[in-house]
Amino acid sequence: MRIALIHTPLTVSQGGERQVLMLAIELQKMGHEVEIFTEAVDYENCFPNLLSKVKVNVCKVSPMLQKLSFIGRGYAIGKQIPDKFDIINCHNYTVDAAYFAKRRLHVPIVWMCNEPPIWWFYDNGKKKMSFSYPLRWLYYEVFHKKVVANKVDRIIVLNNTTKERVRKIYNRESTIIRTGIDVDFFKDRSGKVIREKYGLDDDILLLQVGSIGDYRRQSDSVKALSYISHKFDNVKLIFVTPRKDDPIEDIIALADKLGVKDKIMFFKNVDDDTLAEIYAASDIFVFPADLSWGLVVIEAMASSKPVVVSDKVGASEIIKNGENGIIFPFGHPEEMAKEIEKLINDPGLRKSIGRNARKYVENNLSWEAYAKNMLSVFYDIVENRR
Repeated sequence: MRIALIHTPLTVSQGGERQVLMLAIELQKMGHEVEIFTEAVDYENCFPNLLSKVKVNVCKVSPMLQKLSFIGRGYAIGKQIPDKFDIINCHNYTVDAAYFAKRRLHVPIVWMCNEPPIWWFYDNGKKKMSFSYPLRWLYYEVFHKKVVANKVDRIIVLNNTTKERVRKIYNRESTIIRTGIDVDFFKDRSGKVIREKYGLDDDILLLQVGSIGDYRRQSDSVKALSYISHKFDNVKLIFVTPRKDDPIEDIIALADKLGVKDKIMFFKNVDDDTLAEIYAASDIFVFPADLSWGLVVIEAMASSKPVVVSDKVGASEIIKNGENGIIFPFGHPEEMAKEIEKLINDPGLRKSIGRNARKYVENNLSWEAYAKNMLSVFYDIVENRR
């Protein structure tokens, strides 16, 4: 099968970027012809070891079309996809590009909806005083929602939460396919290099991985740390962010206000091996976000770490509370702190939950399984159209 994958700019090392690159690699292993189309690529900062294994087409977007934001970008990418593919699989917010390609090529669209447009819900999309609001409203309400409702052949989501959101927003049903992970990559790592290098041998390390954003709630992790630090002087919190220029000033200011600035560390734009070592060095992984999935949660589980996640993280759906992870109510850092405290006080519980987490990931999640499940959807749609 000939498959065109469309993705937003491949410029950072995050879950969505890893997902599309690993899908392309696994589909290629199965003998399929796969190409990725995007508007920009950063071969240094976006999984260079994975980018080297796939064909990526960088589509030119003129300055005039850039001014039209999503529609302009989508039109430019869509018209540059050649007439040789059996199906288009768009990821993240590239439904517009897939739509314009479909108008020319008459091939089906499968949308990998990691989440409905997050910029509308969490950014300034609904702030009516914003200068960009009228354009955002026109794009989202008049164009995007109609395209998804009427032109997309199948919608794939990662969890039941997103499935319900898709039903409410687009009046469409969707199929759940869990993303994968390279389980062996996180196996048998000690984390000693990180602990020794930064003098952390005697510390309890909390870890949160991901870009800085209100919906990821790094502020809740800082607040939880402030509650805990009164009882445990040797607890530190590590943030790993994908961008060198991620804005950390507000986090530092909050930590300073709460008296825990000296207990926070930042790692920016680290490579995969370093990230795996940071997972291994940590004691407890925290993720207080409101996010559709959270691949970093799965990576921490694969690293045999107990994960403490909010009930609005999609990955919480695979967690049996107290058995292979811990779930706390979103937006309540004090509850998060209580769960962390339990784990600090009980090393045996930390080890047990981490071991069960690793076992679950080994038995249920892989990139090969993800690719095979996606491929079955592609075949089903193509055959039905024929």
